[in-house]
Amino acid sequence: MITKDIQVNYSIVERFKNLESTKRLAHAYLFVGSAHIGKTETALTIAKMFCCEGEPAGEQLFCGQCSSCKKIDSSCHPDIHFINSDFGEQIKIEQIRELLTQVKLRPFMAQKKIFIIKNVENITLEGSNALLKTLEEPAGDSLLILTTSVPEKNLDTIKSRCHMVRFLSATQQDLARHIKKHYNEDEITAQYFAYFAEGCFGKVKLLQEKKWFQKKNEIIDGFLYKGWNDDVIKKILEDKEKVKELLDVLLSWIRDCMLIKHDIEQNNLINIDREEDLKGFADRFTFEELVDLNREIIKTCKLLSEKLNLKIPISVIKEML
Repeated sequence: MITKDIQVNYSIVERFKNLESTKRLAHAYLFVGSAHIGKTETALTIAKMFCCEGEPAGEQLFCGQCSSCKKIDSSCHPDIHFINSDFGEQIKIEQIRELLTQVKLRPFMAQKKIFIIKNVENITLEGSNALLKTLEEPAGDSLLILTTSVPEKNLDTIKSRCHMVRFLSATQQDLARHIKKHYNEDEITAQYFAYFAEGCFGKVKLLQEKKWFQKKNEIIDGFLYKGWNDDVIKKILEDKEKVKELLDVLLSWIRDCMLIKHDIEQNNLINIDREEDLKGFADRFTFEELVDLNREIIKTCKLLSEKLNLKIPISVIKEML
C-alpha cells in the first residue's frame, strides 16, 4: 500500500491524469506557489504516474513497485530529467543545453520524457533564451514542468509559453489539523507550526527537523529575558537565516502581546505555551508601544530582504524591549 505524501497536491495530479486521458495535455507547464508548498513533489508524482508500468490498486495513481517507479524513487529513470536549483543557485546555460540534448532523443522506457526544472527563476538569461526554442517547438513525446515561487522574476516570454498552474496555500486551521494527524504533534505545537509554515506542508517538515518549537523558546528566553550580549548578537548577525528566525519569533511574540491587550481569546495566540510570560511581558508596554515595536521589526525584516546591515536596527529593537 502506498501512503499518500501530504506535500503532494493530488488535485493537480488528478487534473494531469484527466488531461492525458482526454489528449489535452500541453507540452509545458509553470507551477507557481510559495516555497515548500509541494510543487516539486507534485511534479515528480505526475512523472511517476505517467511512467508507471504496473497496475495501481484502487485509487492509487501509480503502483510504486514496478521498475519505473523504483527508478524514479532512486533518481535514475532515463526518461525523467531533473534540474534541482535551490535558493540562490544559478541554472547555467550548460545545464539547459544538456536538457535540450535529451529532449531530442526518443524515450527509453516510458511513452513520454519528462523534464522538471526547479526554481526556474534562477536560470541565467542565456539559459532562458536557449530554453525558449524548446518551449516554442517542443518534441511531441516531451513534457516540461517548470516550478517557481517568484513568477515576477521569470521572463514574460517563458511564462507566455507555459500553462500556469497555481498552488494555493492551505489555511492555518487545515494545516494544523494535518500536522496533528500526520506528524503526531499536540494541539499547541501543531498550531505554532501551522503559523510558521505559512500554508506550506513542506515547511512543516523543515520546522520539525530544525526542532523549531524548542528553538523558538530558546530565542524568546535568550533575547527577551536573559538579554543576549553583543557577542551573541554579532554571531547571529553573521548568519542571515538566524536573523530571520529571530525576527520571525519576535513578530509572533509582539503579535500575541497585542492580541492580549485587546483581550482576544487565548486559542488565537501563537505562543500559547508561554501564555503567562506573554501576559507579564504585555503588561510592561502600552498598546501603542507594542505597535511601534511591531513596526520596527517589520522594517528590519525589509532591510534583511534587501541584504543591508542590521546591526543598528537589531540594537534599536533590543533597546525598545
